Amino acid sequence: GVVQPVSGEIYINGSKVDRLNPYIARSMGIFMVPQHNILVPTLTGYENIRLSYPYHDLDKRLKSILDRLNIFITLDKPVNELPRGMLKKIEVLRALVSGAKLIILDEPTSVMSPLEVQELIKMLDELSNNGISFIYISHRLDEVIEICDRVTVLRDGAVVYSGKVKDVDDVYRRMFRDILQYKVSSSKSNGSTDKVYSIDGYIDIPSRGVHVLLGVEGNGQEYLARKIVMHLNSEGFVGHVPGKIEKAIIPNMNLIENLRFRIVDSNDIDYISLTNLIVERYEVITDSIYRPISNLSGGNIQRFVVGRELELSRRYVVLEFPTRGLDMRSVKLIHMRVREAVDRGLSILFFTEDIEEALEVGDIISIIYRGKLKGPYRVDEIDIDRIKMLMSGLGW
Repeated sequence: GVVQPVSGEIYINGSKVDRLNPYIARSMGIFMVPQHNILVPTLTGYENIRLSYPYHDLDKRLKSILDRLNIFITLDKPVNELPRGMLKKIEVLRALVSGAKLIILDEPTSVMSPLEVQELIKMLDELSNNGISFIYISHRLDEVIEICDRVTVLRDGAVVYSGKVKDVDDVYRRMFRDILQYKVSSSKSNGSTDKVYSIDGYIDIPSRGVHVLLGVEGNGQEYLARKIVMHLNSEGFVGHVPGKIEKAIIPNMNLIENLRFRIVDSNDIDYISLTNLIVERYEVITDSIYRPISNLSGGNIQRFVVGRELELSRRYVVLEFPTRGLDMRSVKLIHMRVREAVDRGLSILFFTEDIEEALEVGDIISIIYRGKLKGPYRVDEIDIDRIKMLMSGLGW
């Protein structure tokens, strides 16, 4: 109800709704759990719920919901001490206490470990069996297939398919039909490894290939990446895409200038041609390379920065979550460009929290959890179940 529709109609429980705002939506039992939690970090789960429902029967409602659903949720600790999966459960519980009948979940598993994902799915199944409905927004098709009854596919802001989720082949084709052209190189590096300083002693970087550092965000990746980049900079230019993309650009400068400030040796470089090459190869949508980069959408900025670092680098590139938040077409495009860079002889450190992405783009994989590393493991020898356990903090 925050944004009013310009066309179409809204029906809730078979009745047309002519006017909708946040107050009306809440009174009808419609709640939203955003992708990034909006809990107060220093308060406990219980205190966060009380902020939303400050009434005398809160304890009674909580007990009734938890007993009925047989769900364990930690409510007596500050939420900044809890894993991300538990935070999502608290936000769902907060909606239920307030009388939710329909909960909109926006990318709920984007920063969860595999075990946390399964725990959330189990909770949603329990709630669905108890009459709660969900709108589940996700780009992870495997989760959609496991959780949902119906699916609606959006492409460029338009509905291109709506039907039963069991028709998975049709769903896949409609979602990804124009990205099947992107083929990730099947060549995998068998080269020797170089040693690079890290927070856990040493970490192997292939002299040619992709070393994936796999782990849920917030386990020391930023610190590790910074240490590695500082070490490698002593050997020359190192491509680096930081986890926070805004750190990689100067907003009021245009695309050419945002390329030029990263070039140390500027002899005989045609900045305009190189900028146009990046725009074309990484499908950056802009009406002019002379516009401030801040005029671009977040996805276009991200593709430009990834392209800049891959095209400028001669040996090493460190990519922190380079595909996070991108649509599937852009993800596949970047995977392809990364493997092409390997074919040119580059050595790449690729941070991700997505197991499928790690297997597709990597040669070797290490797991990072709370600042510690386990591995590396060759991709063709990987034990998926063990990887999931390590990402969840088990088996260390």
